[in-house]
Amino acid sequence: MKKRFISLALALLLLIAAAPGAYALAPLPGGSSEPTVYTCADVNCNVGDLAIISVTAQSPDGSALSYQWYRSLDGSNMSGTLIVNATGSNYYADTSSVGTNYYYCVVSNSSTQVISSPIAVTVENNQPVIEGIGVLTLPVKTQYKEGDRLVTDGLSVRVYTDQGYYDVTGGLEVSPAVLNVSGTQTITVKYQGKSCTFTVEVEAEKEVVQSISISSMPAKTSYTVGDRLDTTGLSIRVVTNKQITDVSQGFTCTPMVFSTAGSQQVKVIYGSASTTFTVQVAERSTPTPSPTASASPSPTASPSASPSASPDSSASPSPTHTVTVHEPHETNAGSAFLQIVLMLALLGLVGIGAYVYTVQRKNRK
Repeated sequence: MKKRFISLALALLLLIAAAPGAYALAPLPGGSSEPTVYTCADVNCNVGDLAIISVTAQSPDGSALSYQWYRSLDGSNMSGTLIVNATGSNYYADTSSVGTNYYYCVVSNSSTQVISSPIAVTVENNQPVIEGIGVLTLPVKTQYKEGDRLVTDGLSVRVYTDQGYYDVTGGLEVSPAVLNVSGTQTITVKYQGKSCTFTVEVEAEKEVVQSISISSMPAKTSYTVGDRLDTTGLSIRVVTNKQITDVSQGFTCTPMVFSTAGSQQVKVIYGSASTTFTVQVAERSTPTPSPTASASPSPTASPSASPSASPDSSASPSPTHTVTVHEPHETNAGSAFLQIVLMLALLGLVGIGAYVYTVQRKNRK
């Protein structure tokens, strides 16, 4: 009867030790004062999971217990590495990488210490494998102007894995961030190595002239009053919101005709921008007029001799005046003669008309 009871007790202990998650009795070196130590079962988990291992100990003499955990390299409890600050009955095992690590704890009381059996912590990679992604909802804004930044508010992506799918709104990378191409533009979305796309509409930005400057002066910069501006060789540098170019046409200049002498500013206008350059304007020289001939004075007859003059006194000869005849006087004389002839002809016509009128009246009577 006694032997049967002992056999049943041993069988019960073996059954408890073999059960998952049960505590196993650590081997005791001997002596009634040694702590009694039980360890938890081995642990299996995924990468990043929380894995807690522990020991339960009792001190026969009732003294306080202390704990120190070690990591084992070969699965034994003899050649481990001490884990700093791991001095409690529980320990949070490392689960950052795939593989199996072994841990054991040295439990001490006031008189002796006991080394627990090693505990295996196996970390597996049971995370779902991403096979692809797709856009689930588009951003709230899909219409842009050239140069705008992309707005991703409202964008969500469905992630397809070997274990199903899930939806995400964060952790997404999109490109391009700035929309510099007009028309329909493709946006690429990336998530954990996988990508998908969607499109937006980008309106072309109008080109606006921001400033202009003289890039090369005209070939002619010296003028005379009354001259017209010559823009041959003139070119301007045009800065817009899109580019910088040199142009030699399409601009206007003022003034186009120089009316005053001196240094003058010529204004160049292109679009809404303007600039200036300087030219020199000289006075126009006045030609010397040719001399105009004046009419010679008419000869004046000498006065008659005074009655009181003596009879035998001789009269002084009259002064002789030389008349210079110029072409203009001949022309004027001819014109006067022609006017006289025309007047006589007119009077003759009037006389003839009066005669005809008189004869007609007589005939009527």
